[in-house]
Amino acid sequence: MKKIIKETNNSAVVGIVTAMLLIGLIVTVISIIQLVYVPIIMEQREAEHMDRVAEQFGFITSVIDNQAADERNNIPIASFLTLGSKELPFLVSSKAYGTLEVLENSCTINIQNDSINNIYPIGTIKYSSSNAYYLDQSYTYEAGAMIVSQFSGNKTLVPPNFIVDYNKISNTINISFDVVNISSVGKKTIASGSGICGIQTEFHNISTNITFTDVDNMTITTSLSNAWFVFINQSLMRAGLDLTQFNLNKIGQDVMLDFEDPLKLNINFKIIKIQAQIGPGWIE
Repeated sequence: MKKIIKETNNSAVVGIVTAMLLIGLIVTVISIIQLVYVPIIMEQREAEHMDRVAEQFGFITSVIDNQAADERNNIPIASFLTLGSKELPFLVSSKAYGTLEVLENSCTINIQNDSINNIYPIGTIKYSSSNAYYLDQSYTYEAGAMIVSQFSGNKTLVPPNFIVDYNKISNTINISFDVVNISSVGKKTIASGSGICGIQTEFHNISTNITFTDVDNMTITTSLSNAWFVFINQSLMRAGLDLTQFNLNKIGQDVMLDFEDPLKLNINFKIIKIQAQIGPGWIE
């Protein structure tokens, strides 16, 4: 009888130890997945989401450019953008969030002619990410350009309508600059979250269409000054100018351009107003 009881107790102990080992193994496997593989998977998902945002924001850019070129009123067009990405099911992870907004007067263009400053405030559309695992990025539609920003800087992905023509015979620089100015409709100017957000845009009017002659200098003031500095410098070099013929400086948020004598600068300047509204419905 004692022998039977002893064997039974030993079997129970072995069963408990086996169960504890299995539980420990399961906990270890889950911990490894949670600590090692979940961040890798989520980082990849957020990277893919950033690629998708780049495509969607590029589509918004093309829609606005087409509306600016077409110049037809009362035709609002809706575009959509995925603000964030979802977390993994059954495991501990964080969502990625994003913000889409219309920013009034976030950029200014200053053209100085005959000691008169002509200052033009420009509105923009901006998407900003709030990622948990991947590098945060933002995409901005500013003055006709699509610009991507990271913590290390910013660069132009889609250039604006900025054309430089250099006439060597007359020593004249003619710049054609079509600026798209984004203005909001109503109070629907911002949306945040992780779902899909719509934005509607519509051509409104051409608020400015003027040619400035004998321009002293042009200054673009923006938080994306690095992208504009690089783009304008490349545009001037492609037109056949060299560094001895112009002064292009970036000081803080200011990008300043002027030319050395005897070069003359003329700017054909146009501002195309596009109205934008975030969310469903269109307010007239």
